Amino acid sequence: MILITGGNGYIGSAISELLMKEGEEFRIMDNLSGSDPLNLLFLNHVDFYWGDVRSEEDLREAFRDVDTVIHLAAKLPATPGMLDEVREEVETVNYHGTLNVLEEARRRDAQVLFASSCNVYGVGFGLDEHSEVKPLNPYSESKLRAERACLEYYEKYGLDVKILRLASNYGYSPGVRFNLVVNYFVLRAILGYPLTVFGDGDNWRPFIHVKDTARAFLFLRDKGRSGEIYNVGGENFRIREVAEKVKNIVNPSVDVEFVKDRKPEFSYNVDFTKISKAGFETVFDLHSGVKDLASRLRTLKNLRR
Repeated sequence: MILITGGNGYIGSAISELLMKEGEEFRIMDNLSGSDPLNLLFLNHVDFYWGDVRSEEDLREAFRDVDTVIHLAAKLPATPGMLDEVREEVETVNYHGTLNVLEEARRRDAQVLFASSCNVYGVGFGLDEHSEVKPLNPYSESKLRAERACLEYYEKYGLDVKILRLASNYGYSPGVRFNLVVNYFVLRAILGYPLTVFGDGDNWRPFIHVKDTARAFLFLRDKGRSGEIYNVGGENFRIREVAEKVKNIVNPSVDVEFVKDRKPEFSYNVDFTKISKAGFETVFDLHSGVKDLASRLRTLKNLRR
């Protein structure tokens, strides 16, 4: 049995779809604080547990008959100047919640696949798993602390744990989000709005289709090495390149607008050689992923400006 914490969200719903297709048993644990309950409607007879990773009691119940946990549950706000109470919640969910998951997994002798983020690198080019990490916001700081806890459990207890540093996700899943740059650009292009790029758009980002992310979790479950970190992604692009690609694929009539007085976010470019050498290959590239998402959105009859 596979447990997916935070399984009702964007990535979790993509993993659930894949597990259903493969005929594998799984359970979703989610407190529905950051996802829409309607995401569950695509699942037939889903094994769903409404719980919170900050609660040891909830985790004990959710871990029944579980041999693998895909730990996605996280608080996402990343703004450095966030309110103290929100910053504290990021820390308690992302770090202390992970400690709870690790401890329950140790008691059950369950494998842990931990969803971290390439965001932990901060800035740089060609960053691999041995590169220096420089987290620049509370979200990435909490993810890095959680990574280190995972490695401590591996070293101290021999826990089977693997860390996936995920690139920026895009593309369709039942829990699709539109506060991610590629998906946001696609939605705006369909509606005929300009694609807004901060600064000159030269800042780099790593990308991966959400369905490839789902495949990566199952790949590393079976073939990844315990106690290892894997960068999980497919391609790197500058943000202005993403905007131009979306414009050309989805709606050539929209403009790409550069807001020169808005400073772009930090820039980083990531190397995915390690997971590639392990045998994992992505199915989607940016062109096919954007085309697929646009096609799905256009089937919504009431989607208009």
